[in-house]
Amino acid sequence: MDIASDFLRRKNLAETIRSVPVGERTDEQFAELRRTDHSNAEGLRRIVADHGWPGITLVGTDAARAAWLIALRSDDAEFQIGVQAALAEAVTTDRAEPAWWGRLYDPTCALTGVKHWFGTQFHNDDGTEVYPVDDPENLDLRRAQYGLEPHADKVNALRQRHGGRAA
Repeated sequence: MDIASDFLRRKNLAETIRSVPVGERTDEQFAELRRTDHSNAEGLRRIVADHGWPGITLVGTDAARAAWLIALRSDDAEFQIGVQAALAEAVTTDRAEPAWWGRLYDPTCALTGVKHWFGTQFHNDDGTEVYPVDDPENLDLRRAQYGLEPHADKVNALRQRHGGRAA
């Protein structure tokens, strides 16, 4: 199987499992998702070791985005930190989207206890309270530099998705 097809297959499998709302998932579905995410991360780890970040020029836009989603959904901070440098290099050579790096950076902060830089990670019962952000005065400037929407727009979209509840 070629690299692009493998990433798309992996992403689609994880999305199928994720399509079941969290409150309706069985213990087995949670376990299956965890196994799938782990297997997907291992597959991405091997590709990055052999080829560097699987960027747009290697696998095409859809598969490159699938690779980013695999990295983003991993709960392994060591793995995420390990692929960040490869993704950053791909961004500088136009083989990956800058927003992908920004969206991957904050989860590693959440997993390692460091303040976020882009305000992409949320928590609380309805998922609309942002984790602590370093230098909040320049948050939207950083977000714009990496192709992310203004933070208030992201929070409002999350609140709408969660029934309008305030954080």
